[in-house]
Amino acid sequence: MAGVPGPLTRLGVLVPSSNSNAETLTASILAGQPDLGVHYSRFRLPPSLDDAVDLGVLGGAPGLLADAELQAIAFHGTSGSWTGISGDRALCSELETVCGAPATTASVAVVEALAALSATRVGLLFPGPAAIAAQIRDEYDRFGINVQAVSVPASAMSNPEIARLADADIEAMARPAFARDVDAVVCVGTNLRSGYLVPGLEDEFGIPVVDSAIATVWHLLRVARAARPIHGWGVLLAEH
Repeated sequence: MAGVPGPLTRLGVLVPSSNSNAETLTASILAGQPDLGVHYSRFRLPPSLDDAVDLGVLGGAPGLLADAELQAIAFHGTSGSWTGISGDRALCSELETVCGAPATTASVAVVEALAALSATRVGLLFPGPAAIAAQIRDEYDRFGINVQAVSVPASAMSNPEIARLADADIEAMARPAFARDVDAVVCVGTNLRSGYLVPGLEDEFGIPVVDSAIATVWHLLRVARAARPIHGWGVLLAEH
């Protein structure tokens, strides 16, 4: 509508309560995009990593975002990467019903990003238990994505501890994932601040790096029909 100040495209993001990366990274990526407004609602994750996130877990958070009459909504979490992408796609359908807008999740976004990049052989960085990383490997295999190398931390960390990792620690943890002959490296975990390192890692290793938080923004823009090249955050946002 001509003459209306502020963003006309309203995007919603459902953020785990322990995540301190979602809002700041998304704001940094979309700085300079005045037509896009992002609105957030928080919820508490279930106590076990084995528990899938569904509408029951999200509680009233989606409905509160729906009041803003969104163009698209995203669940900013990666649990579907090991509990099942099919479950996340079902969650997207439920969110579309509740919010009246197309939906995605971080896990769905990563799979879609790898398809856009034609990447089928990947390295995986996951800031959680090796047993969960093995489940991610198995889940990706169902989509024709072969995980060639896995890097996980030496000891368990809480979600806030993951967010406090220094750049050097993230980079050191990422390097083993850059195995020979991989098409891309995937960083799974939206509270891991690997997104800020993507351009440097891509320059050094010459392959795409798909950070799950960046992929969430990328796919959210696509489902909102607001996609555009955004530079400074890696090849996915700049060229796809």
